[in-house]
Amino acid sequence: MALTLLGISVIAFVLFRLVPGDPVLALLPPNATPNDISALRHALGLDQPIYAQYVIWLRNAFQGVTLITSSEIIALALGIFIGTTAVSRKGKITSKAASWFSFLGFAIPDFLWGIMFIVIFGAVLRILPVTGIIDLNLNLTTITGFPVLDALLTGNLPAFGSVLGHLALPSIALALPQVATIQRTISSSLLDVTGEDYILTDRAKGLPDRYIFYVRALKNALIPTVTLTGVQFAFVLGGSVLIELVFALPGIGNLAFIAVKWKDLPVIQGIVVVYAVIVVVTAFAIDLLYSYLNPKIRFG
Repeated sequence: MALTLLGISVIAFVLFRLVPGDPVLALLPPNATPNDISALRHALGLDQPIYAQYVIWLRNAFQGVTLITSSEIIALALGIFIGTTAVSRKGKITSKAASWFSFLGFAIPDFLWGIMFIVIFGAVLRILPVTGIIDLNLNLTTITGFPVLDALLTGNLPAFGSVLGHLALPSIALALPQVATIQRTISSSLLDVTGEDYILTDRAKGLPDRYIFYVRALKNALIPTVTLTGVQFAFVLGGSVLIELVFALPGIGNLAFIAVKWKDLPVIQGIVVVYAVIVVVTAFAIDLLYSYLNPKIRFG
């Protein structure tokens, strides 16, 4: 995986340098002075050695995926919770309410959830911010390119709270349509697993029902859910543009939309590489989770 990622990044960087034209001149107006050109070239790091430019480009290439990561965490947490509730309390009112909630989230598209959240929590209740990624009066030092991590690493608690507040509504809006799929997958897997021989053996041994369900059964039932989450992550990565436009977030989907609109080839190339890298890393993470959830894979 490391060699694949290195190859992808190097190829993209080289292709960017082979594109005709000077990116500095393309960014400046025709009447720019030599001092303006020199200042922008220095600000972009284009006056540094080629290896230093590569490091700068690689560091900046992965900004803008915080929204997708947070939405997947919310979707996975809600989906597993609702799915386990639907099975453990089968036939009860809580099970039916959980299932209806997940399907309601699936029936409404993410951008419509976003618009409703803006109206309810932004315009009517005014309890959460609805645009941007951080309050304009706060400064945040960029280290990793992920605002949440940067706020934690710098100990900037006001910025950390502001970023979480700005991410809350778009993350939930992007997560809700995924919850039903995760819920159905985990519920189906749990129903299959609870009929396995080793579960019946655990019950015969007198082990607590909660331990059997939430530890023994749930661990094996998570394997297809992990696969589904990895696939959804790739799709959400490419489909987050509407949410980013609705909430005016500086994400990779919004950047891709602008780049395609203006036919900005270097930016499009960089975005394609970021997509490819995320897909590779996600596949690798899924393999690691498989080995944890099922020891047979690790020792097979």
